[in-house]
Amino acid sequence: MSGENKILVPIDLAHESSWRKTLPEAFDRASRQGGTVTVMTVVPDIMAGLDWRYAIRGETGGSEDLDRRKLVADADERLRQVVAEYLPPGMEADTIARHGAVYEEILNVAEEIGTDFIIMAANRPSLSDYLLGPNTARVVRHARCSVSVIR
Repeated sequence: MSGENKILVPIDLAHESSWRKTLPEAFDRASRQGGTVTVMTVVPDIMAGLDWRYAIRGETGGSEDLDRRKLVADADERLRQVVAEYLPPGMEADTIARHGAVYEEILNVAEEIGTDFIIMAANRPSLSDYLLGPNTARVVRHARCSVSVIR
């Protein structure tokens, strides 16, 4: 661990529930304990018929022409907007947008930046069970740092 209290907050841009509680918690923790916050999102591997440009706006649609770099750039722009809405005055946060398997990219970024603590949402509200979502569960199992799961 780096000792700087580096906090990573992975969010799903298609689901406000993934950041509504986690961002304020991360910013509060960083403020109280003197840490830094990095907020990230992952553009998942595109499944046939789904265009992530629509998904991050909560819509469905399709596209034959998918430019992953553009999708990641669009996600990064939206991520910065979301973070700006929650960022307390005088505080800064880094943002990272990636493409790939969600849990793998979260774990990769955590290692790359020397994360001390991950704060993430339990799952999407549309899941009707009491289990963690599959990405959250994998991050909890495999992260080399502490993980706080917020419902």
